[in-house]
Amino acid sequence: MERKSLYLKIAIFIIFLMVIVNIVTISIFSKKEEPKIDLCFYENDNNYVLVEKNTLGESITSYLYKNSHDNYLSKIYEYGTENELKIEDLIKEEKVEDYNNKINELIKLKYPKFVADTLINENIDKSYILRDNELVIYFNNVETNPQVEELLYLKVNYNEIKDCINFTASLDKDYQNESGYDYTNAKKSVAITFDDSPNKNKTDRILASLQNNHFHATFFIVGERAVYNKDLLINIKNLGNEIGSHTYHHQNMKKLSDDEIINDFKNMNDFYQSIFNENMNLIRPPYGSINESQQTLLDVSYILWSLDTNDWRYRSSDYLVNYVIDNIKDGDIILFHDAYDSSASAIEELLPILYSKGYQVMSVSELFKLKNIPLEKNKIYYNVS
Repeated sequence: MERKSLYLKIAIFIIFLMVIVNIVTISIFSKKEEPKIDLCFYENDNNYVLVEKNTLGESITSYLYKNSHDNYLSKIYEYGTENELKIEDLIKEEKVEDYNNKINELIKLKYPKFVADTLINENIDKSYILRDNELVIYFNNVETNPQVEELLYLKVNYNEIKDCINFTASLDKDYQNESGYDYTNAKKSVAITFDDSPNKNKTDRILASLQNNHFHATFFIVGERAVYNKDLLINIKNLGNEIGSHTYHHQNMKKLSDDEIINDFKNMNDFYQSIFNENMNLIRPPYGSINESQQTLLDVSYILWSLDTNDWRYRSSDYLVNYVIDNIKDGDIILFHDAYDSSASAIEELLPILYSKGYQVMSVSELFKLKNIPLEKNKIYYNVS
């Protein structure tokens, strides 16, 4: 009996081993092997190194390479094969136009017009990496005017193109598209301000320039001029810009009594509140003129400047552009007026140049918020430092 029991145990053990070997064999031979991909290779005299690899289920394997000039190159394979795919192979044939329109829409959302217009050009060399939840497009060897030195790329959440793609992808419940208005401390930042506003045609030109470059500004309005331009004030705010007081009658505050200063601001604030249902928080004294004792009269922050263009004196757009470029620094509050055609022309030329040099232009309040500096009441500010 003992011998029979031993034989039975041996038989069971042998059967167990056979089952295990069979399972392993099936697993090994049924598993799809990924194509053998070089970690680096040469193309057009450039050495490309693998920087990212992603596999989407058992559908696609995506590789991204980069060279020393920060240009990218992509390889996409059908999972488990050496069958190389193009991005066009991943888009439903009947949805190509919808896909292209969505990509162009997102490019315009992220980049200034002068950059977006270039990136939308079909001849731009593009590289791709597919991640679990997004497609990332890299734009190579892009020439803009003025020339932008930063890496140009676009993240496209699959939710945006889910009806266009012919592969299964993860869809985020919540996501946010990249926006040119997502200001960051990784870049240099300044506030541009306009005194004596609003001035209809000139202000309209400046607003268009700000919008085209995804920038904001602060407009210090004169009450007796603003009352005839309510629609323009609403447009200024609706485009994300800021409005501050430049007093109701543009008077030198040093020459006014305390009561006159208080009444002047009340008239301005009542007018502003009637349109926007909120109080004014910023004031720029005309001529930058205010006594220290007057600062406590109004419950506002006083905004002066660190870079004065003197555009009321120098009516040359070329001079104004060069002056700002030669003197600008991170944290500046820059003084313009929106009353002159030369200033509007300067802004049209200046904003793309500032972007190309790594600057963000924003309103005063946005600048202080970005730098995590609270704007205190009854205090004078010249810049953010």
